[in-house]
Amino acid sequence: MSLSSVAVRQGTACGHDHLVEFYETEGFLVDTVCGFLAPTLYEGDAAIVIATPEHRAAFASALDEAGVDLKAAVREGRYVALDAREVLARFMVDGVPDPRRFARTVSAVMDRARAGERKLRAYGEMVALLWADGDVEAALALEDLWNDLGDVRSFELLCAYPMRAFEAAGSAEAFQRVCDQHTSVIPTEAYSLLADEAERTRAVARLQQETAALHAEVLRLREQREVLAELAYVDALTGLANRRAFDLHLEREWALTLRDNVDSFVVVADLDRFKQLNDSCGHAAGDLVLREFAGALRVAARSTDILARIGGDEFGVLLIRCDERAAHSFKARLREAMAATPWPALAQIGASLGHASLLESMSPLKALERADLAMFARKRSSYAL
Repeated sequence: MSLSSVAVRQGTACGHDHLVEFYETEGFLVDTVCGFLAPTLYEGDAAIVIATPEHRAAFASALDEAGVDLKAAVREGRYVALDAREVLARFMVDGVPDPRRFARTVSAVMDRARAGERKLRAYGEMVALLWADGDVEAALALEDLWNDLGDVRSFELLCAYPMRAFEAAGSAEAFQRVCDQHTSVIPTEAYSLLADEAERTRAVARLQQETAALHAEVLRLREQREVLAELAYVDALTGLANRRAFDLHLEREWALTLRDNVDSFVVVADLDRFKQLNDSCGHAAGDLVLREFAGALRVAARSTDILARIGGDEFGVLLIRCDERAAHSFKARLREAMAATPWPALAQIGASLGHASLLESMSPLKALERADLAMFARKRSSYAL
């Protein structure tokens, strides 16, 4: 395959010829590398390959089949094939390519291959190996070092990445950075091997449609995830936090209370005679009462307080950074809010409340238990708002 027949995207990130190919099959990679290196070897110039053992063998076989006298090129020092892992080991320091070691290592190889002022083409897949190892930043840094070297030496370079390397979520930005580091981008065979420009135009249109559809699907899934996350921590009936969210807030506030030595209070509220209401008026009336009580809690609470439905007819409130007087003030405001609430007909609504200091509790669970005990003591004594 002639490299000149491959559709490319022109970039502006570097001033020399630095190509990158994205491939899906090994055969396409071999064809492209052979098409890149064979012309310079035909003309008596030099080529360097820095690749895995499997790829070096495949490239050598393809060049032989293309009529390149590879043995002569090797004997004359015009064809140099090196192991990518071994070359990497010469200049990587603590997982990062060292600029001086890189320049010294690669320049020495280039000088031998370019003896007699030969033109030089190089193929390298060290960046692809780093990427496959998960060292994305190291791979991008190495691409930059190749560009720096291209500013002071004359050569053409081809890099290649398997397209599967960019399948992970969030890889779009890194993919764009790779493209920007190269003067030309060779798309995968799905595009490059199409017969004519009309087919390529249709392929681009299909890709644009698929991209738009994928973008819409990503937005839909993101919205769905946000809804699911909300459902995981919100009580659907009242719109307050649920027990899971309340426990997390309670644990956090207890830790902050101990750290800052500033108290907060937990309040537990239980509706009185709720079961009788459900039995006599039905669950619809019961649900309405729960929603109305949640509304009364919102009226009574401050903007910094945390409200939750933590059981069937049991509610929890975290009064943030306050003293016990604030707990009593909250109860008074709740009493007023309940008095102004339009409860269902025949519903005799009351609530028993208990509170406990977080600062005086050995754990978040102990604080909740103390508030529960205080609430049940008031319920037994028929205390209600």
